[in-house]
Amino acid sequence: MVTPDGQSTMLGQWRVALKQAEDAAHAGRIDEALALASRPDVVDSRSMVRLRDRLGLDLVARSTRRAEADDLAGAIDDLGRAEGLNVAPDLLAKARLALADLVAGEIGVDLDAGDPGRAVERIDGLARQKISNPALRRSRELADAWRLALDEARRGEFARAFDGLDRAARLAGEPIPPALSATRRDVEARRKVAAPAVDRLYAALGDGKWAETLVAAEAVLEVVPEHPAARQARTRAWQQIAAIPPGSTTFPTPTNGRTVAVDFVMESSQTPGVAPIAPPAPTIFAEAAPPRGPSGPSGRFLLWVDAVGGYLVCLDDAVVLGRAGAEAEADVAVLGDLSRRHAVILRDADGSGYRIRAIKPTFVNGRGVTEAPLVDGDVIRLGSTVELEFRRPSPFSATARLRIVSRHRLPLAVDGIILMAETCIIGSNRQAHIAAPGLDGPVVVYRQGGGLCCRGPGNFEVDGHPCTGRAPITTRSGVLGDGYSFSLEPLAAPSSAGPTSNGLGSLPPLV
Repeated sequence: MVTPDGQSTMLGQWRVALKQAEDAAHAGRIDEALALASRPDVVDSRSMVRLRDRLGLDLVARSTRRAEADDLAGAIDDLGRAEGLNVAPDLLAKARLALADLVAGEIGVDLDAGDPGRAVERIDGLARQKISNPALRRSRELADAWRLALDEARRGEFARAFDGLDRAARLAGEPIPPALSATRRDVEARRKVAAPAVDRLYAALGDGKWAETLVAAEAVLEVVPEHPAARQARTRAWQQIAAIPPGSTTFPTPTNGRTVAVDFVMESSQTPGVAPIAPPAPTIFAEAAPPRGPSGPSGRFLLWVDAVGGYLVCLDDAVVLGRAGAEAEADVAVLGDLSRRHAVILRDADGSGYRIRAIKPTFVNGRGVTEAPLVDGDVIRLGSTVELEFRRPSPFSATARLRIVSRHRLPLAVDGIILMAETCIIGSNRQAHIAAPGLDGPVVVYRQGGGLCCRGPGNFEVDGHPCTGRAPITTRSGVLGDGYSFSLEPLAAPSSAGPTSNGLGSLPPLV
């Protein structure tokens, strides 16, 4: 551009930008200097090219400082930006090797903690950023063998599991990490418990005793949670006994019509290294309903349990987490710095597990995720501060529980969130979804057809009407029993969620 007196303004602008960039670089403000040196109107200037070369070296130096300060993400980002500024490849390679040496110790901490899956994820993520060295590659092989062994053990393939653990031990060398030795002891203990449980399962299947098959399948899955035959047997048993009245201990056998009395008590495992398999209470099995169809109840309601607390109960298989407010779109709306639709928790169609899908920044146990499975004890972080704990207290129910563990709350004064699958158990044992100390027996709210039912010990009242054993309820019912009482209160759908949208909007389908 030329002024009326014939002078160019480009020269002045270029000198001003160069001076500002050099001042920022001299003050250590590398990002500001790089932004000034990359402006489109001056980017091709020879002086700016030289300045960017110097800034690339500054980024490499800052990367080292960040790594030593445990800012791994910042260190990796600096090296990536330095590569874009054409820093010498040998200098970048040296910096990345030094960074890999620092990280190798952190990976060792994951392995010492018995978390090979996290180690594999971290090493793979580093490799994508060109951070690698022989120690990391060896740790990756060890962690992968260990992780695959755990996967095989969860499926009941114990021979393959031991092969994987042997390979992991060879890669680890002497001394073998204590956590790896502990894994071997645990797998061996579970193998000893699983073998007779699987025998009982096949015997019950062969006799066509579906109630006994259900109990045996649950016993196997308690120790071997992904045993394929036990999962199939459990589904088939539910299909066969779906019409059996809750509370009954006598079941018609589909094959010949005769009745079989079933004792639900199993032996507790006393094998060292394996958590005891507690005898399941008959009422819990009686209330666990068969898998529901698409016409089952949906939406949300509040469950107020006297002398215990209040709970937000979400019935849908997809539950949106997000920010509370007048235009809240979330099923679980939190008073915090979140997006209106921040993440979605999804329950598998067969009720076998849960996943979280991120819409905005979401973390599970400190790791950023786009989509990840959830297991009992996981801590979900939404944004930078909102944290929720995910729990699956009962192995006999797909229902889960959320508890806000950060200093945030819902607009409603509730003590927790229930992601209700088939049942919501109120009781005093560790398998209850809502803890009610002192309750003589579990009280269960469960799905029945297109509505809800309640079952409790002895006689009780629903909306003032006397009932025995079980009774249908609505989301406006009050229940009064011997030593307990609770009431339900309906909630409207979030503002933008239609009657069939489940708050998912335009999210892509699960794959």
